[in-house]
Amino acid sequence: MMVDLYKQHLEEKMLRFQAILKATGFDELVIGSGEIKMQFQDDMAYGFKANPYFREWVPLATRAGCYLQIAAGATAPRLFLLNVEDIWHTAPETLPEDFERGLEVIEYESLDELKKYLGKRPGGTAFINETNELEAISETWNPQSVLHQIDFQRPAKTVFEQAAVREANRRAVPAHRAAEKAFMAGASEVQIAAAYLAACDCRESEMPYGIIAGVNEHAAVLHHHNLFKQPQTPRSFLIDAGVEVYGYASDITRTYAYDSGSDFAAMIELMDTKQLELCAAGGIGKSPVDLHVLSQHKIAEVLIDFGILKISAEEAVATEITSSFYPHGLGHHLGCNVHDKGGQLANAQGDLIPPPAKYPKLRSGAPMVANQIHTVEPGLYFIPAYLQKLKAGEHSAAINWSKAEAFVPFGGIRIEDNIIVHSDGTLENLTRDAFASVA
Repeated sequence: MMVDLYKQHLEEKMLRFQAILKATGFDELVIGSGEIKMQFQDDMAYGFKANPYFREWVPLATRAGCYLQIAAGATAPRLFLLNVEDIWHTAPETLPEDFERGLEVIEYESLDELKKYLGKRPGGTAFINETNELEAISETWNPQSVLHQIDFQRPAKTVFEQAAVREANRRAVPAHRAAEKAFMAGASEVQIAAAYLAACDCRESEMPYGIIAGVNEHAAVLHHHNLFKQPQTPRSFLIDAGVEVYGYASDITRTYAYDSGSDFAAMIELMDTKQLELCAAGGIGKSPVDLHVLSQHKIAEVLIDFGILKISAEEAVATEITSSFYPHGLGHHLGCNVHDKGGQLANAQGDLIPPPAKYPKLRSGAPMVANQIHTVEPGLYFIPAYLQKLKAGEHSAAINWSKAEAFVPFGGIRIEDNIIVHSDGTLENLTRDAFASVA
């Protein structure tokens, strides 16, 4: 099935990129996967991951030296694979079986040989890559006019892309279950991450992003990657981790309480309800900014229910008190980039929809459209530095400090699902469906 969907994916991408060539005036687009980068004064390489402009076409996330050629009028892209003898390293990643059906695959041994195929068209070549090793065939390196066009089309996912993210959610669920079990058994953060990797049968280098596994207070560190090796007396646990399938990511967060009868466990349960309400609030034409404002109100409601806030939700949002407990955005686009491109573009020419002054770090401003994949990840954290500023500020009296500070040892809560906005107006929650199917 995925073989057929991938062929359809290439056909749809070719139609989109033929329009991009026409709009930008180029006759050829060449996209590199990227080059290996060596460590300074050493013969060891840094971990390699192909750039997302390449990965949205070809599921070769770890193979350097590849080039994709999209020519005006062509019906299929050409994929150039570097093929040189190498006895020192494991053979490079290969295409999944039968995925070459929609591609013209050509092997090459040197850049000089590669250049015989490229840069021969009168309308010029646009070259997209981190480095410009093909300068001889194109003086146009990473042109913004082309990048804007690509970024604008990318959020609308093909059926293949949707299926890949759906499968990435399914494969992540057993790993999340294994991490929860390890936490409940008193494992260290490093041991929890190892249990996650073992359960999804992946190397750490294959993760779409570094595993966030925060026990107790570390759950309040939004990107807690420096995992502790020492076990701690367990109170709470937040894990943010996904899996990558054909170059496409899942991005899932869950939070657990060690004591199921604690106030923190009850807070997680209420946050879960609010998160589902926010998932249901999305849809075609909905504004991500409006949804983020709604999420701020939902967090304020939780704080009120637990006696932490003494004022109304409306007042807490207006005075930005809730931002001290919830300092990030509601979500982002998801695809071959974990934080996929295009969320702030108003059009294919690169005009931006700037985030509101009140929430300057929001990743998305453009209204939702059909076939997009979004994360929905409200959070509620008890971050000591933020609480200290709030306590010293003009709104200190709005907080019941004994209740707020009682939650500091638990860190915080984030719950994150991946949803598809379908063309018929329905919303598919990939993450909840995956957890339900595994259960």
